[in-house]
Amino acid sequence: MIKDEKKSKLNDIAVLIGENNNFIIMGHIDPDGDCLGSSFALKWLLDKLNKNALVLLEEELDKRYDFLQISEDDYELLSGFSPDFNDNKVIVIALDAGDLDRLGDRQRIARERFIVNIDHHEDNPEYGDLNYVNPDLAATGEMIYQLSRQLKSPLDLKIARALSTAIIADTGSFKYQNTRAEVFEIMSSLMDYGVDIYEINRAIFASYSYQSLKLRGKALSSLNLSQDKKVAWLKLDLASIKDLGAEISDSSGLVNYARDVKGVEVGISFVEIASDKTKVGFRSNNYCPVNEVAALFGGGGHPRAAGCLIEKDIEQTITMVLDKVTEYV
Repeated sequence: MIKDEKKSKLNDIAVLIGENNNFIIMGHIDPDGDCLGSSFALKWLLDKLNKNALVLLEEELDKRYDFLQISEDDYELLSGFSPDFNDNKVIVIALDAGDLDRLGDRQRIARERFIVNIDHHEDNPEYGDLNYVNPDLAATGEMIYQLSRQLKSPLDLKIARALSTAIIADTGSFKYQNTRAEVFEIMSSLMDYGVDIYEINRAIFASYSYQSLKLRGKALSSLNLSQDKKVAWLKLDLASIKDLGAEISDSSGLVNYARDVKGVEVGISFVEIASDKTKVGFRSNNYCPVNEVAALFGGGGHPRAAGCLIEKDIEQTITMVLDKVTEYV
């Protein structure tokens, strides 16, 4: 159930979409299944309403999302952004981005335009000109599903598949605490369009390259426990990633292994992406607000899942982060 205040904001967005024709959709950098699923679901919803909509990405699409059947006409990369779409009358819709910095270099485009901010991160500062921020919902994809109802825009299998991907990704295939009864109701309605949740689960959670699995083995060999056994962490340096012929994107999901150690409250992954830059992922099980920890280093996220990028080498980063985490557990 949407609270009246939230429903009013959602309705305002629906009205704005009805009164305008040109939209650029932006999700956060290093996009996950919720970000991509909600972005392309919205793009295809707007297509059905005869709107001119484009998803603007910074990175090439991960091949694991090929099953979404995204065409080259559905998106552009920032490096090849079309001048004819660079119009101040275009409205930017930012999805699943906790703050403007999460848009990366695309924020310079967003700052020049009217921004609609749709997100479910509780630390979102409502940076948009029009904001619908609802941390009670499991995924941004759930919010786009709600918006589709407001817009009275018909769904089809392609849109339903994208929305299902968003919800499945951010609920951990319905394993996380954010999985509510309403999530299953939405999924039931989406499956009526022919969505194959096995296909989605396999693509997101159970399809690894040889190099990716070798990388996981390398990371697991570095697993450490704090003295009180409440914090577990693992690390990957850039040299190991290159030696295995893997990509940095292959490190996605490593943090879950640290979190899942029996008795652990906080799991952390440290991935070196440059000699002076370390990507940090946080997960917690019960009480530690890891989004608050991530915020101390310029990051953010959810109470049970968060991340940040620290401009230090990996060993310095590990020391800094562990010192702070121990204050919370």
